[in-house]
Amino acid sequence: MKKKLFVLITALVIMIAISGISLAYLQAQDNSGNSEDASITVANFGLVLLTDIADITMNNTYPMTDLEGQITGTKATFQIKNTGSIAADYKVSLVDGSTPSTIVNSKVRYQLKRVNESTSVETSLGINTLDVNGVIDTGSIDPNVTYTYTIALWVAYDESPSSTDTFSKLIQVDGMLGSNLDKSGANYPELLDNMIPVYYEAIDDTTGNWKKADSKNSNSTYKWFDYDNFMWANAVTVKETGTQTRAYYLSAPAGTTIDMSDITSMWVWIPRYKYVIFNGNNGTADEQMIDITFEHGIGKTGTVSCIDNIITTTDATSSQTCTDTTNGSIINNKSTYTHPAFTFGDEELVGFWMGKFEMSTDDSTCLSSASGTNCNKTGLNILVKPNVTPLSYQRAYNLFLNTRGMEFYDNIHGFKQSVDATSISATDGSNIGIIPNDDNKLDIHMQKSMEWGAVAYLSNSKYGKYGNSLYEGEYKEVYKNNKTAFTTGYSGGIPVGTSTNSASSTFMYNDLTIATTGRGYRGAGASTTGTIYGVYDMVGGKDEFVMGIAYSNNFSCSGGCDTTVYFSLGSKYFDYYSRYGTTTTGYVFKSKLGDAQKEVLKTEPSSGWFADTIFNVSNYWQLRGGSRSTPGGMFYMTSSNGSYDASRGSRPVLAISRNMPWLN
Repeated sequence: MKKKLFVLITALVIMIAISGISLAYLQAQDNSGNSEDASITVANFGLVLLTDIADITMNNTYPMTDLEGQITGTKATFQIKNTGSIAADYKVSLVDGSTPSTIVNSKVRYQLKRVNESTSVETSLGINTLDVNGVIDTGSIDPNVTYTYTIALWVAYDESPSSTDTFSKLIQVDGMLGSNLDKSGANYPELLDNMIPVYYEAIDDTTGNWKKADSKNSNSTYKWFDYDNFMWANAVTVKETGTQTRAYYLSAPAGTTIDMSDITSMWVWIPRYKYVIFNGNNGTADEQMIDITFEHGIGKTGTVSCIDNIITTTDATSSQTCTDTTNGSIINNKSTYTHPAFTFGDEELVGFWMGKFEMSTDDSTCLSSASGTNCNKTGLNILVKPNVTPLSYQRAYNLFLNTRGMEFYDNIHGFKQSVDATSISATDGSNIGIIPNDDNKLDIHMQKSMEWGAVAYLSNSKYGKYGNSLYEGEYKEVYKNNKTAFTTGYSGGIPVGTSTNSASSTFMYNDLTIATTGRGYRGAGASTTGTIYGVYDMVGGKDEFVMGIAYSNNFSCSGGCDTTVYFSLGSKYFDYYSRYGTTTTGYVFKSKLGDAQKEVLKTEPSSGWFADTIFNVSNYWQLRGGSRSTPGGMFYMTSSNGSYDASRGSRPVLAISRNMPWLN
């Protein structure tokens, strides 16, 4: 039975101004029904919410389907305007007023549309569940531009609120000075208060320093990022005390050198994007530049949507069902897809941070005498930096647990956390990996298959190495880390797929020597951008475990694994797949759009782009990239039972709850 619900929406008018690096907030609530502005402009910056909403009350409503909600849900219209002379980044949220709602956000659905009044372009931001923070849009707005929003809200069809429940929200806008050096449209990188934005300053072709960048990205001397020019945003964390203290680095001015010995982790920002589907109907495709468009805030503007359809029998032919309501069906080179890596559980992300290198540890016993006995354990401190031995001899699940431990209380990186958040309780089901008392609004986890795919596709776009004119022909493929003694951040100076793929030389990640025209940098050619600002070790180094797992009725592991707990559907930390079967033929079509497997199939049954092999269906846990001793490739995939090995490792991903990087 559908139950009635009382809904109240009011409007909050907010103006944010920047003076120096401080934020000043002016808030005014309009309950009169008359239009009211609140505006302050300081240092050429201004952002105002315009609305004539007073009390919008909807009585006698009930849970609705999405189709009903779009038509008859509670509707409101409001505007934000940039009154300053420079771009502004913003966040629009629905927040509780003086009387909190009794209906939780997760029970409320909404549809949001935005019109740029200067261009008359309307953008549909899709239908979503209101997330825990109430954020409905984030992005950048140019000077003298007004955005008009129309929102419809309704209670989800499968919910059963009582007749006394209420949902009362205020509209809130927050803003900060926008970047004016990056023109790509990429979402502004989210920095936590322990993270330091960095850029690289070369001394010569093989040496240089990482230095603190301008977090506003407005000073070209200390430029932080420029995706049009293959400069992906990088950030680091540092020790509490080293050659300098963490407090010193955090308060230091832009241009300050960050000593590599003080760095504990290095990260690369992957902004939210959609891509044009080029091989979406289980066909084959040659290598090509992937057409990527950065999305505004958390907008989901792709025409395609997919849902999991996990089948546990060997006759499974797919792992998902995808539809394109705009085009009727998926049409190659026309249909578009918001990359699924930017949906984390029930939350939409403006981007995520990828570990720049394969992860290592400071455990001296494991490093000096690597073995299952010495390394296959939890409680390790994880490091992410170049020229160190990557962590190995860890079963997949322990790698996952140790990456989750990067955000425990009193971690070496300075990520804030509750004093009681020191362990993981759940080991199976949808709650696997959950940290009790976790209150830091960030999430560090082992990379998922989709996150690997998102980085691989960005690398093969105009923003990555494939679009970098320093590299021609076969040299557009990311170079292999061929270091005989496993070491992060090395390069053989040529890709796997070349006719001379057995490179005898190896070069450091920051080797910017150009040996031959068309082959680019010897060292940085092993990054996803072909510059020092990309992600390394995605080809060669270690075979990298990703959190991608296929159903099997024969889970087994010789390396101490307990894989019987892993296939409990619902965890946000896994990408799930239907049962692989027993032959290579047809396996690849059980992969998913976005994970850089079936879409990059060049020749059936298992040859991918750049001759990377997508194969080995005998096991269920995915490994990507290949090791230094296998052919490998960024689109290479094999499988494992999750057990440890000398040539297997992984890397972390950092996802931040949807907050813009407000200056403070």
